[in-house]
Amino acid sequence: MTTPKQDRHVARKNPNGEGSIYQRASDGRWVGQVYVLTTDGTRKRKAVYGRTREDAHRKLIELKAKSHRGVPVPDRSWKLGDYLSYWLTTYVTDLKPTTARGYESAVRLHLVPALGSKRLDTLQVQHVKAFMDGLRRKCLCCVAGLDRNRPTDRRCCSVGRCCQRYPSTRQVQFVHAVLRNALQHAMREELVPRNVAKLVRVPSPRYRVGKGLSVDQVRRLLA
Repeated sequence: MTTPKQDRHVARKNPNGEGSIYQRASDGRWVGQVYVLTTDGTRKRKAVYGRTREDAHRKLIELKAKSHRGVPVPDRSWKLGDYLSYWLTTYVTDLKPTTARGYESAVRLHLVPALGSKRLDTLQVQHVKAFMDGLRRKCLCCVAGLDRNRPTDRRCCSVGRCCQRYPSTRQVQFVHAVLRNALQHAMREELVPRNVAKLVRVPSPRYRVGKGLSVDQVRRLLA
């Protein structure tokens, strides 16, 4: 017979294979485990974690509910950087070469350095918003090392004198669009429940639109 203290660390199994909840002896966190449908078409045992038993139980219920609705759980924990590399290889290579190069450049220079270490399934709106706010204040010359091959008298960032060549509104919008498109594919593959990039608004560039010719100008032109 176990003591109350020992019982804290014994898995508490629910009936009919509904999973189990137990408290981990190493750090005191509560763990819930259950077999669910995964994106590779098989059923695997997945775990959720909480500071309290109630927290772990709530997460376990949500995980089971998704599986019962036929929504699979990712079969691996993607880092955003790994998924972006996979996305570039799988989807972007079919686009026009100039478009593909632009996407690859946005991923390599901006997205991976800032967000690549984030887990795909835990990426939050605030992560994307902080990234977009920081991107507007980054000198493109510093980020890409554009002046390394310039003559010495024309160098700036690589010798410590930043030229403050900040991204244009169109460039910021493009990087945001690349992330949004990648996360949209992740949604279709059921790796994330929502596209958090869509919830972050970025300014749209303003273009000058000609007013056209007046009636008198058209008459003179025709004459």
